[in-house]
Formats: sequence, C-alpha cells, structure tokens
Amino acid sequence: MARGGLRFWHLLVIILLAALLGTALSDLLAKTFPDGFPGRFFAAGVNLGTTAPWSLDLRVAQITCGISLRLTALGALGAGLAGILFFRRV
Repeated sequence: MARGGLRFWHLLVIILLAALLGTALSDLLAKTFPDGFPGRFFAAGVNLGTTAPWSLDLRVAQITCGISLRLTALGALGAGLAGILFFRRV
C-alpha cells in the first residue's frame, strides 16, 4: 500500500476525472472561440474505442457492450498533471 492510504485504483479515478475536467474545459474554450485557431485547437480530439456498441443476442437476453473515450489536449494535460501530483504525494 502506498503512503497516505492511496492505492492504484485511486490513481485511475484521479486521472480519469482530471482528463474529464480538461476535456470539458477544452469544449468550453472551443465554444468561446469558434472561428479562430484556439477554437480549432481545443475542439480537436482523439476518439478511442468502439464506433458502434457490440451486441450479443442470446434469445433470452441481449447484452450490449461498448466504450469510447475522447481525449483532447487539455484532457491529456490534466491527466498528466494529475499523475505527476499523485506520484509526488505518494
């Protein structure tokens, strides 16, 4: 166990929340400056995951599964900073 009682799953949650906050801030800035370079830069992102959900039909039950993550520049910056701060604390 790490010092301070933090575990690996804490790191994952902190990094995902920081990336989410960074992406939300990026979307806000993209809407604030829609026509200029900052708007285009902040609106650009990379989509990782499935484009359509997977579906498994078992006649009795249907299971649908899929995941998609969108990462922007500020989201990556937020995740990186959260990782650095986490490891400096631990």
